[in-house]
Amino acid sequence: MIDTLIPEHHDLIDIMGPRISFATPVSAEEGYCVILSVVPAGAVIPVHSHPDRETLYVIDGRLEGLLGSTWQTFGPRSVIDVPGGVPHAFRNGSGQEVTALLVTTMRMGRFFKEIGRPAARSATLIPPGPDQIAALASAARRYGYHLGTDEDNAAVGIYLDV
Repeated sequence: MIDTLIPEHHDLIDIMGPRISFATPVSAEEGYCVILSVVPAGAVIPVHSHPDRETLYVIDGRLEGLLGSTWQTFGPRSVIDVPGGVPHAFRNGSGQEVTALLVTTMRMGRFFKEIGRPAARSATLIPPGPDQIAALASAARRYGYHLGTDEDNAAVGIYLDV
């Protein structure tokens, strides 16, 4: 599915598991940023929050989303709207990759660009290493984004092996 969602000439960036490609150029301007996203099977986006609103439109696959304290499953043509400041998490336990369109702030686009690393087009999940996690934590502090603790994640059934 990645080849039909993200054209070959687009750069692909790994964001701690999920792979993204910017549909709109990332700039210093404010406004919205449109991102094409592929979430590999087994990928987990731990509990976090940020002041930026983000809206995901699931194109294909099934993605579990935690908004506040309730897990929900979102399938094709589902919209996941996360207001700024709301703790949330995502996981793909379906066994198949999930493709989605993400609309968020240009600020979050710049954050993703900063923490991302070049990605292969394969569907293989490559867990982040200690250096990537340290870079994420540092960037999150600078942007004012909150990363959940191990206890926050365990409380909602997410256990990280890092």
